[in-house]
Amino acid sequence: MKNSIFLTLLMVCLLTSCFNTPPPSFPEGDVVGYEPVYLTEVDNSIALTATRPVEDPGQIYVLGDLVFLNDVGKGIHIIDNADPSNPVNRGFLQVQGSENMVIRNGIVYVNQYNSLLAIDVNDPDNIEIISRDLDVLKSGEYDDQLPPLSGYYFECPDESRGIIVGWRLTTITNPKCYK
Repeated sequence: MKNSIFLTLLMVCLLTSCFNTPPPSFPEGDVVGYEPVYLTEVDNSIALTATRPVEDPGQIYVLGDLVFLNDVGKGIHIIDNADPSNPVNRGFLQVQGSENMVIRNGIVYVNQYNSLLAIDVNDPDNIEIISRDLDVLKSGEYDDQLPPLSGYYFECPDESRGIIVGWRLTTITNPKCYK
């Protein structure tokens, strides 16, 4: 009986030691790793700007004679389609980090990274942000604080640079963090 308890404890200790492996030594110079993507005040601003070419088309919604075309990660193109043979691009609603949107009763609901915005577009010349719910689209408290994959070096987060909204795999120099 004592031998089986001892053997069980020994197995538990051996198995748990596999999960507590220290990180490798930190290399000098350039390595492949993750760098944080920060949301700055400029990125966080919502603005109706001049028209621009579509780069990465996403979802499309129609509201009356207006077509709303999401340019993934950048914002929403507003196109006047009153004359379908001659559509007129009316402007670009800058919403950095946008991926999904829906329109209901003249309100565009769009994500901005992990936040959800409600924007009144009933009058396209006077677009108004109704609400901004910060970080409601996160699945956990620490979603963006660490890179998505293990086994990589990464740049340590720096709160003074803004809120981390994602990670980019790239070449980093002299990393000090590992996951």
